[in-house]
Amino acid sequence: MSPDKQNQLKKLQDGATAALKRAAQRARELARKTGTKIVVMRDGALVKETPADVRKSESA
Repeated sequence: MSPDKQNQLKKLQDGATAALKRAAQRARELARKTGTKIVVMRDGALVKETPADVRKSESA
């Protein structure tokens, strides 16, 4: 793969990662505002947690 194509791919990957992080943050904010739980992957299993629980586990 040419260096130009590699740079393009890296930019796309970085942009996609940033977009996913923004979307996750917005989902946590909406869940917090509406009092709903969100589904996260924890140790290979899908679990429902409150946004506060997710924040605690992310900072640990």
